[in-house]
Amino acid sequence: MAQKSPEEIEGNIEEKKIRTKQFNKFFSDYFNWIVGGVVVAIFIIGFFVLLLPKYGQTVDYLNISNQQEILDASAKRDELSKIQQLLTAYNKIDKQYIDKVNAIAPVIKNKEELFSELNYLVSVNQLFLQSISLSSTATYQDQNIVPIAPQEKAISGSLETVNIVLSVKGTTYESFKNLLSDLENNLRLMDVLSIKFSPSGQTTSLIINAYYSKN
Repeated sequence: MAQKSPEEIEGNIEEKKIRTKQFNKFFSDYFNWIVGGVVVAIFIIGFFVLLLPKYGQTVDYLNISNQQEILDASAKRDELSKIQQLLTAYNKIDKQYIDKVNAIAPVIKNKEELFSELNYLVSVNQLFLQSISLSSTATYQDQNIVPIAPQEKAISGSLETVNIVLSVKGTTYESFKNLLSDLENNLRLMDVLSIKFSPSGQTTSLIINAYYSKN
């Protein structure tokens, strides 16, 4: 390979200087355009790489949320319509009948009223009330007195049991039979769980369950 002469080397150096000056002049003249182009390119790349996918995800999320809100609103309208139908049907029921149904398992817990009711049933049958005690439990106590189908036991979750221990004196067969009959036919629901009779003292102890509605 032939070596370049000093004139050729100097010419090459001069040519490089000229090109460098031209590049610098070009860069200086079009600096703002170059910076602007770089900024625009970064913005375009960022838009398609970052912003556009996020925008699509946001639109999809809003569409799903909107559909869910429409479904929720429709479900609430249906529920409100059913409640209004029930209220309309309820308002058509005779109030006396409603009061009788509510008396079976009252909503408001009133042990004084229950005590007075039992005392009346005892005295009206010419018996003497010796003692009475009331204790309540938060849940329905199923004594399996009457067979209940599984689907019917769902009602028990809304009942609260009041356990009554009742002792009466002056028991005769007729008066005690009448007391049991009154308890059975009483409007308030009561279950007689056990009976203990003492012939010598003519006393009888009963364990009874009464009920209140939680709702």
